[in-house]
Amino acid sequence: MRFIKNLKALPKNAKIYLLSISFFYVSMGAFSMLQGIYIKELNIDEGFLGLILSFKTFAIAFASIPCAMIVNKIGRKKGILLTMSIVPLLTILQGIIPNKYVILFLAVLQGASQGFLMVSEGPFLMDNSTSKNRIKLFSYSFADNVFSTMFGYFVFGELSNRLSNKVGLLIALKYSIIVCGFLGLISCIFILSIKNTKGSVKNHDNFFKDILILCKEPYPRKFIIYNLLIGFGAGLVVPYFNIYLRYKVHASTSDIGVIMSLAQCSMGLGGLITPYMAAKFGRIKTILICQSVSIPFLMLIALPPNIYIVACALLFRNGLMNMAGPVINSLSMELIEDSKRSTYSSLNSISNNLSRAFSAMLGGYIMKNLPFGYEIPYFITATIYLLSTIYFYKTFGSMEKTVIK
Repeated sequence: MRFIKNLKALPKNAKIYLLSISFFYVSMGAFSMLQGIYIKELNIDEGFLGLILSFKTFAIAFASIPCAMIVNKIGRKKGILLTMSIVPLLTILQGIIPNKYVILFLAVLQGASQGFLMVSEGPFLMDNSTSKNRIKLFSYSFADNVFSTMFGYFVFGELSNRLSNKVGLLIALKYSIIVCGFLGLISCIFILSIKNTKGSVKNHDNFFKDILILCKEPYPRKFIIYNLLIGFGAGLVVPYFNIYLRYKVHASTSDIGVIMSLAQCSMGLGGLITPYMAAKFGRIKTILICQSVSIPFLMLIALPPNIYIVACALLFRNGLMNMAGPVINSLSMELIEDSKRSTYSSLNSISNNLSRAFSAMLGGYIMKNLPFGYEIPYFITATIYLLSTIYFYKTFGSMEKTVIK
């Protein structure tokens, strides 16, 4: 198969990384699915859940610059290792300690720790790829992420459901969260075998100069604004998919695991198709097509409280909206010189996650306090996605011919 041949042709570091993130994202997928339901079963309302999710996302944003500075000093491999060791440990602690304020504190630390991976991954993939296999590596990394997350949804949704029949839902969720945390720690074993690559900049004065330079340059600035819009829309609905399915559609944890795993599967398949779409239509058109077609499916999620329609709509929405991610990431990395990539990644993380944090808090408030509060965020997000797609077309529509080689 062509896919297997392309995978074998990747550098050893890249293949080890793809293996390591499989375990990490199985753990993260399981936790993201179980966390909201676990918190609700602890009798914590949607408002405080929104606070936990938004504070965690704020932490990712505010930690991005110090994380990038640390990664520039210690190297991208160690930056990835920090995330893959600290985040699973904090997952385990959230399963052990049921106090909502402790969970809030641990979630903040977890978000901050994720910053190391967010500013390291793109530059690491650039270091370990060439112009010929770059989009493929970004796509494989994206597909690995979503398929592993899918596996985490499915297995731990089923595990928690089976356990709940014996020990009750709350205890089942607690044990499942602890187990998925230990599974995530396996990723560290593989990261340790990666050989160090280039890409370490130790002068922090240059780091802040790079921030000013990137903010002045047109394309980095425009990408950051675009990601801010997408982040705000996503924060209103994405963290609450499991809550919507559980408490609006009345799905079991097993059903939620299956639905969300299928939605992830559509994302993974989309990520594998993306390189071929980009080759045929061009990268800019691929992004515009995928995101435009996803908007009607997003609105369809909120219209009928029917589990089958919601599941199908979520599947198509996830696949279409996210399949352009590898193209956007590789494109933005190519437009920025190597020494500034970690800095750009931190700025991009700040814009995306700050907006997600505000909107996650807003989404929790709307769900708790407004009539039709579970549905309203989907229509707001659809409007924001439409505006962001128009902005992307107006901003980058002519770039395919003038900048991209």
